[in-house]
Amino acid sequence: MTRKEFVIKAIEHLSENYSLGEAKAIAIRILTHFLNLSEYEYSVEPTVIIPRSELSPLLQALDELADNRPVQYVIGYEEFAGRRFNVCESVLIPRPETEELCRIILSRNKESGGTFRKVLDICTGSGCIAYTLACNLPNSEIFACDIDSSALNVAKGQQICIDSAGKIPLKNRPLFFQRDIFSGPPEEINLEELDLIVSNPPYVCESEKDFMASNVLDYEPDIALFVPDNDPLRFYKGIALWAEMTLRSGGECYCEINQAYGNAVKELFEGKGFSDVEIIKDFRDKDRFVHFTKWF
Repeated sequence: MTRKEFVIKAIEHLSENYSLGEAKAIAIRILTHFLNLSEYEYSVEPTVIIPRSELSPLLQALDELADNRPVQYVIGYEEFAGRRFNVCESVLIPRPETEELCRIILSRNKESGGTFRKVLDICTGSGCIAYTLACNLPNSEIFACDIDSSALNVAKGQQICIDSAGKIPLKNRPLFFQRDIFSGPPEEINLEELDLIVSNPPYVCESEKDFMASNVLDYEPDIALFVPDNDPLRFYKGIALWAEMTLRSGGECYCEINQAYGNAVKELFEGKGFSDVEIIKDFRDKDRFVHFTKWF
């Protein structure tokens, strides 16, 4: 079987679950991953025959994809902010919106002269936010927590480099620790006088499951996605508590949110006495982030 024949077969195999364009992109992605090719190599040499020894994992991957397992879990990683993050069913697959959140934070930090020296990432998951900030804030102290020990194992095991070529290992690696957000900050870790809190907490309501794709529902961790319909802001209440206890005067917080609850989250933080509370839209023009400053 040639490379091109495999892609054609894969598109046909995946046609029930994906559009033509998505199926083709996924087919090429798994082909280049398992054969250690670049997309350019595939495009200029599509008629090269795939060795039998290398065909088996490709066919296995196709079967997993046909069962709706996300391609990121099949190949074991996702690209985020120019770096490769290991992912599995213990952590959410990093999304473009979360990458945008990192860009906003770093851009504003640069504009303000670099005030984010002590940072906490709550509900860190794969660690993509914590590591991205650490790579771009080399003089900062980065902390990150999650309730799930399996997610923390993934985050701690990431091999992240500062440069895109993957040759300069990150030295100021985040300090990861396990914590239930509703228990408040731990006493054994010095989280006083934080400059920044950032969080992408669970915010999808249970009732929204009916509108979600099966590859998300069947494989990505519920604990990182869903909140009860009767308490959709529960994690933002926890974040507000941590902000009250750990942010310095002038410290800031950025959260990713459910687009349906932008005003409600804004009102929650305003009600807790935080200042300059704003809703920030994402690249799809959806209410996606809330930012505030603690002055008192």
